[in-house]
Amino acid sequence: MTRRSTAVAFGCAGLLAVTVPARAHVIAGARVFPVTLTFDDPGVSDEVSLPAFSYARSGSDGGTGPSHEFDFGFEYDKTITPNTALIFNDGYDVIQTNGSKTQAGFENIFITGKWQLYTNDPHEFVVSLGIIRELGGSGTDHIGADHYGSTAPTAYFGKGLGDLPVPALRPFAVTGELGYTVADKELKAFTPPSSSLAAGAGGAESPSSGIAAQFNTGNNNAWAGAASLQYSIPYLQTQVHHFDLPHLFDNMIPLVEVTWTSPASSPSTQGTTWTIAPGVIYLAQWGEVGVEALIPANKAAGTNVGAVALFHIFLDDLLPHSLGKPVFP
Repeated sequence: MTRRSTAVAFGCAGLLAVTVPARAHVIAGARVFPVTLTFDDPGVSDEVSLPAFSYARSGSDGGTGPSHEFDFGFEYDKTITPNTALIFNDGYDVIQTNGSKTQAGFENIFITGKWQLYTNDPHEFVVSLGIIRELGGSGTDHIGADHYGSTAPTAYFGKGLGDLPVPALRPFAVTGELGYTVADKELKAFTPPSSSLAAGAGGAESPSSGIAAQFNTGNNNAWAGAASLQYSIPYLQTQVHHFDLPHLFDNMIPLVEVTWTSPASSPSTQGTTWTIAPGVIYLAQWGEVGVEALIPANKAAGTNVGAVALFHIFLDDLLPHSLGKPVFP
């Protein structure tokens, strides 16, 4: 889902360095790793999300009323070589607050350079590296798009459990992601003169003075991580034991995702957040459809349950000789 600049140029150079046999989607041996809904999958492929939809509700916090945010995301993954890709992400957000005018606009653009570094078919194991670049100022100010961008080196992995001797465990798989975001402009706090403090102005209270500290328009550096636990019914049916299930269930992958963010520099305007997302993916030859709940696991992540849904198309299956093949096969 997006990012880039000089770091992107470095990423692109690495992208052209190695070649491996072409793969449709992220596959290791008999394992297909689906596209997860709250973070990226562990490899590279030619795909498009149209759209990725999410809904979140926030409390009124003493204001005019609760807010409802509807996000419509877009992602395009384009392989450059069989094991490298560029990924473009953007989104359009609609924010409705009771008693206020509806706000709508585009998020900042993200560009990712991603390299599927290692694939072990017998052990269903994949490792990828990426550099995510946020293009600051490319989004709409009034929906909160940052004026300044960021760069995030990121690692990805996927591991299927098909090599275990216990048949009941073999359909399980885990995937994960870990990144460190470096802000282009450092977040700084300052204590303005008391005469400039308006009643109700935002900020954090300085313990020494009792005066509200205010922040510039920068961002703190941050860690971000995610993991998923998946149970692949297609894998169960084809690699373990074929049960007489309805065709609809043959293609389902129940899963739970956990995402986490934590500030890595001080000051920070937000604490550590944890979100749990249980749901299910329907995996077909042409693409996938998924839906999950977004459940805050601590107060910093919110107090209301949201939802996310994904409609994803596999270009490498539908258009293998045009949009679905690498630029340099």
